[in-house]
Amino acid sequence: MRRVYIIRHGEPDFPGGVWLCIGCKTDLPLSAKGREQAAARRGFYESAGISSLWSSPLARALETAELMSGGAEIRVHEGLREFNLGAWEGLSNEELDRLYPGQLVERVLGNTLTPPKGENLEAAGERFENAVRDILSRTSGTVAITAHMGVTAAFLCRVTGTDPHQWHKFTHDYATVTELRYENGAFELIGFNGTGE
Repeated sequence: MRRVYIIRHGEPDFPGGVWLCIGCKTDLPLSAKGREQAAARRGFYESAGISSLWSSPLARALETAELMSGGAEIRVHEGLREFNLGAWEGLSNEELDRLYPGQLVERVLGNTLTPPKGENLEAAGERFENAVRDILSRTSGTVAITAHMGVTAAFLCRVTGTDPHQWHKFTHDYATVTELRYENGAFELIGFNGTGE
């Protein structure tokens, strides 16, 4: 039996403090608050018996891994990237409402609507699961992964057998920890949206 911890990155540094729809292409660093959130996971990291640390290649996830671990070796896996949000990428709520009326609301309310030229929920969840399985095949012991809310939620739908339309049940806060048990090729969700402590 192995443990897998998935840690959402800290709060990004949105330009001008205005929330943007960010996926795999908008590569923002952490805000000052986000750096504090990531550093606050140091106690968890030091006590969890983690053997290897992996991250999405995006700056917000890598910076979270660095601050959380205090300088441990970080390995990057491309499959851990956030959704490809296509035409929505980098847009504010106001811009989304103007250019694509109703689409964001439709997605948030649980529809599996795919952003124009973007990635659908099922594909993103499968990509992420394949990345986690690849990481497990190349390591031993307990694994920690810093990643993103969207793909983690899509992955958890797969793990728990939840209809992808209900992906929003797995939305979680910045710098929170999701814990899974991995045994005989199967994942089991143990803890969600916590501090890991």
